[in-house]
This record gives sequence, structure tokens and C-alpha cells, in this order.
Amino acid sequence: MKSSPLRLILSVLVTCVVAASGLAVTYSITAPRIAAQEKAAEEDALAAVLPQAADFEGVDDATLVAAREAAGDTDVSALYVARDDSGATVGWGLRVASRGYGGPINMVIGLDRNGKVVGLTILAMNETPGLGTRVRTEPWFLEQFKTLPPNFGEADVKKLDMISGATKSSRGVRNSMLAAGRIYEQVLSEKVE
Repeated sequence: MKSSPLRLILSVLVTCVVAASGLAVTYSITAPRIAAQEKAAEEDALAAVLPQAADFEGVDDATLVAAREAAGDTDVSALYVARDDSGATVGWGLRVASRGYGGPINMVIGLDRNGKVVGLTILAMNETPGLGTRVRTEPWFLEQFKTLPPNFGEADVKKLDMISGATKSSRGVRNSMLAAGRIYEQVLSEKVE
């Protein structure tokens, strides 16, 4: 039996349709589970960076847009008001991402009412194992950001140490922190009740 170009094209086309259909079905089954896992990870991170908060409420769209403008090149995917048991604002949770060496470093940063860093955690990153990943595995690096004064600025952040050999990764975390400081100064400081 002789193969014709049409037969080859049809067999490749059928294979592609079957493969694409299988991927679409797999995605439709797994997408909600993945989204639920990401939401749970974000909620756990918010609770870790703002332990005094009992509840987190997303801000209105206008505030989120203003925060994104203040952040500059840093991506702001979410911004939450953190409230205690009585409903009083205790701070803000920011989900931000700045570019590291291997792509975006997704973080959650907790700020108190005065703009002081209460906590921060890295949710996801694709940095070089053994080098860039040190921004997550070396506790002193993230802990030093908690020493920043309330309403900190660029000069305060630039005084902090970077990890030798992981300059771009360290700078990615620093840029997220700088964005958080600008967001507090330009947007959130006006919202303190």
C-alpha cells in the first residue's frame, strides 16, 4: 500500500486533534484543583505573614489599580486588608512578583498599619537551585526585611544585604519590597482607619 501525501497529512491531523482533545479534557479536570491549591497556599501565606489577622478582605478595584501603578515594574496580583477579630484593620497583605534570574519571584508581604514589614514569604519561583534558591533557604535573608522601619523607603531597603552569587534573585526580592514600600506610601497610608 502506497502512502500518499494526503494520507500522511490526515494521519498527522487526526493525531493532533486526539492529543489536543486529551489535553483539553485533562486541563478541564485539573484546573479547578490547581486553582484551589494555589488559593489555599495564598491563604496560608497570608496567615503566616500577618499572624495577628483573623480575616483578609480583597481591596476594591480602584485601590488595586492605584497599587499597581505605584508598584511600577513589580506585578501586584492581589492586595488584602487584614482585620482582627473585632474588625479593626491590623495591616495589609500584598501578593507581588518581581523578576529574578529565572523568572518572577512570587511573594506575599505583610505590612502593619504603620507600613512596617511584619512578615514575608516566597510562594513560587524558578531560580537556579543552590544559588538563587538561597533567597528562600537562607532564613537570615528574608528575616532582615522585618528590620526595616515603618514607612521604609528605597534607601532603607538598599542598606540590606544581598546573597553573594544570587544577585538577580536577591534584587528580585528587594524590588518586591521596594514596591511594597511605594504602595504603602502612595496608597495604603491614606487608608489607615
